[in-house]
Amino acid sequence: MEIKSNHTIPAPRERVWEYFTNPELLQQCIPGCEELKPLGDDAYEATIKIGIASIKGVYTGSIKMEDKQPPSSYRLIIEGKSKIGFLKGICDLILEEIQPNQTEITLGGELIVGGKLARVGQRIIGSASRMMIGQFFKGIIKLAESETN
Repeated sequence: MEIKSNHTIPAPRERVWEYFTNPELLQQCIPGCEELKPLGDDAYEATIKIGIASIKGVYTGSIKMEDKQPPSSYRLIIEGKSKIGFLKGICDLILEEIQPNQTEITLGGELIVGGKLARVGQRIIGSASRMMIGQFFKGIIKLAESETN
């Protein structure tokens, strides 16, 4: 499944880069994230609770940042599994400063879901993934706004 979105964050690009590379801040913003432990070399072990329709589960897996070009872009590699299935994803994030205190994030990638979760259908999974991405960026925006107030 293809994932695409754009979001504007009310903060300078360098600060947004810090939000995206700080595990404590990421854990606050990732929906359902129960734990995000640094493993070194831009890799993290994650525990995330996900519920789509009537299917709920706790996924454990890894999140890794690759091809970092601070503060403008990086690739995110995600793998997780649970009793109800698995997910794998690759996502490219591009950060572009559009004004002194505004950064536009362009996100594009692929998500593969298997197991019970895949059986609920692509349309529902697509809606749920867009909702989770939206919640993540709302958390980042809230973080940025709290620093400027």
